[in-house]
Amino acid sequence: MMFAVSDFRGDALQAVTVARNEVVKFLRSRKFVLFGALVAAMLVLTTALPYLLGDGISGSAGDVFSNYMGYTLLLVLLGATLFASYTIVSEFEERTALILFTRPIRRSTVFVGKFVACFVLTGAVMVAYYIVAVAVAFAVTGGLVTSFLPSMAMCLAYVFATTGVAMLISSVMKKGGTAAILTFVTILLLISVVSAVISASGTDPWFMLDTASNAVTNSIPEYVESSNAMMGELGQELGVSVDGSMVEVADCVKSGAVMIAWGVATLALSYIAFSRREF
Repeated sequence: MMFAVSDFRGDALQAVTVARNEVVKFLRSRKFVLFGALVAAMLVLTTALPYLLGDGISGSAGDVFSNYMGYTLLLVLLGATLFASYTIVSEFEERTALILFTRPIRRSTVFVGKFVACFVLTGAVMVAYYIVAVAVAFAVTGGLVTSFLPSMAMCLAYVFATTGVAMLISSVMKKGGTAAILTFVTILLLISVVSAVISASGTDPWFMLDTASNAVTNSIPEYVESSNAMMGELGQELGVSVDGSMVEVADCVKSGAVMIAWGVATLALSYIAFSRREF
């Protein structure tokens, strides 16, 4: 028993080392600079454009906060594309795995460390994004947003799921560029196409990743209200009767469970592919 505990502790320490090295590698790369610049640009533009083009930011703290949430899914997707889609395939493409796998370290430990690095890096950036959005809402309105925690929890669940999808693709591809493109297209387009086909057949695609990910924004009451109001106004302009409650507040428990299930399933498949992969 003591031997098993010692082995587990050693594997955990090695996984932490792999994760730390992976984070440092990403922080020093142009990918992180690009990701950080895109996140910063989204924050600056969302804050500055209302003042440059109109009377500035108005509404309640929740209204101001919801203005920043429309980009969260895209930012998470970019994080998965820039980091998780490269993390495994790069070891084989750059032949660094020849050195890594000659050391006394299990592949499962390497895999866990790489996953932790990708999840923590993307998740940390998104948490910082939320904190800035809440801070701006407080600075402008003097009110504290109370609905950001469910949305942030759903965002982290989406980070978990997209990291799993990206690592699965990374585990079977031979080129990092190909893995990145396929990750972006799969999450942004292919999964949505499958959901559309399922919906057209009369079945609710609640179990699809893109449907569950809507909880990131639809868990915010102010976002739901503004979306329904916008749809109602658009319907009036087009002369079409639009139901004023087309967008509903998300069921965070169900949506979160779906995204976690996607992450667990894709990570399991990714590890199987990674553990069997040879040069």
